[in-house]
Amino acid sequence: MGDWLVEFQGRNHSTAIKLNFLWQHENVFIMDNHRAALWCWLAALKEEGELNLFHVDRHFDALFSKQDYAHFPHADFEDLSIGEYLACGYDNDFFAVTPLFRWDNYLGLFVEKFRERVGSWAFATHGKGTPPHSIRYAAYEPWEFPAAIGELKGKWIFNLDLDYFFGRMGNGQMGRLFTDEYIRGWGQALAHAVEQGTVRTLTISLSPECAAGWEGAESALQVFLDGFGVNFSIPDQG
Repeated sequence: MGDWLVEFQGRNHSTAIKLNFLWQHENVFIMDNHRAALWCWLAALKEEGELNLFHVDRHFDALFSKQDYAHFPHADFEDLSIGEYLACGYDNDFFAVTPLFRWDNYLGLFVEKFRERVGSWAFATHGKGTPPHSIRYAAYEPWEFPAAIGELKGKWIFNLDLDYFFGRMGNGQMGRLFTDEYIRGWGQALAHAVEQGTVRTLTISLSPECAAGWEGAESALQVFLDGFGVNFSIPDQG
C-alpha cells in the first residue's frame, strides 16, 4: 500500500529546505515537512478547477516575498515532477542556491499563484509565523475539532501538520497537548471526509523539529492513523 515518491533519507533535520521523504496512497500524502505540500495539491486542483483549502498547523506557513515570487516557474508548473519542483531555486548573494519552495513560504506562494481558484480558506494555527497577506479566511480553535471536519461543505484540500498537536512545556521542551482520543478522532473524521469526497487531497506533515522530535511526531502519527485506517510507518533504519 502506497508509494515512496521521495525515498526515505533518514531521521534527519528538515530545516526549512530539506525533505526527508514523501509517501503517497491515493489522495493522501505523508511527508516529514510541508515543503512538498503545494506540489501534492496540483493534481486535484487541475482536476477540479476550483477547491477550498483548510490549513491546520502551529504556523501559518504563508511567508511571501516578491523576490521568491519573481522566480516562480509559471510555465508548465502544474506538470512538474516532484524532483523538478524540489529543485526550483535561485542564486543568492552568498554564491549558493535558495530553494524556492520552503516550509515557511509554500503556502504564501500558493496563495499568490492560485487564490483565484480557491473558493474558501480556513486556518487553525497557534498564531506562529506570518499570516497570509491577501485573503480572508475562517479561523478555527482546537475545541471545534474534530466535529468541524464533518461540517465542511464542498471540496477541500486539507493540509495537516502534526505539530498542531504539540506545544512548548514549562521545562522548555516540546510536548503533546492533546489526548490519543482527540488525535484519533481527527483521523476518523478525515477518513470519513476523504471517503465522502469532501477532502479531495490530504497532506500530512510530521515536522519533528516542532513536534518533540521524530519519536514524538511518529507516535502522534500512529495514533492519527489508528483512526484514519491507513497502514504506514517509517522504516527502522535511519
